[in-house]
Amino acid sequence: MTQHEMDKWIKHCDTYFKQSDCMVLHPTVEMPTHTDILIYAPTEELPFWKLVTMGASDYKMPVKKAQLGDRNEYVVFVDPKEDLEDHALCQRYAAYLWEIALYPVQTKTYITYGHSVEWKPEEGEKIVGAFLEFPQIIPDTGVLRCKLGFMKTVILLQAYLLNREENERLLEIGPEQFSQYIYPDGDEDDHFLNCLCLNKSE
Repeated sequence: MTQHEMDKWIKHCDTYFKQSDCMVLHPTVEMPTHTDILIYAPTEELPFWKLVTMGASDYKMPVKKAQLGDRNEYVVFVDPKEDLEDHALCQRYAAYLWEIALYPVQTKTYITYGHSVEWKPEEGEKIVGAFLEFPQIIPDTGVLRCKLGFMKTVILLQAYLLNREENERLLEIGPEQFSQYIYPDGDEDDHFLNCLCLNKSE
């Protein structure tokens, strides 16, 4: 991303998360598309962490006719109980986001809402992939699209991290029903939140 595009992207996230105090985490390894992570702390209105990629959309995915768009950025919503001021824990979440951002580049495929991404976990690691969802917890659907410039519109997708059990459940019931599991109708439960320390790594 150019500096102008980064400024527009941060402004977009600031607008829909209703805060302007994000921290920026830079990648620790060289990537085909330089992808930073914007970290937004929990607020009263959106009481959970928001971690958002910035730079994944530099890769234009190969697709004949995109359902939504051909450039993605990704957000993970994290339980406020998680201490993301702990650098090691924050890096774990960032590593998953970088894994997702790299997937279409490495496989030269198109990924969008309803798709899942899988990877080989390190020994002892329980997270095996991610399911891509609309960020439904954000009330304004304008959050989905950000026009960075001429012929460059970014789609923001929520990445829901999957442990082995949830990945098997996704394969069993399919993406539509799994989406309802994350965002059940009329239920204000926090299924959409990720929490590595409390329930994802057990």
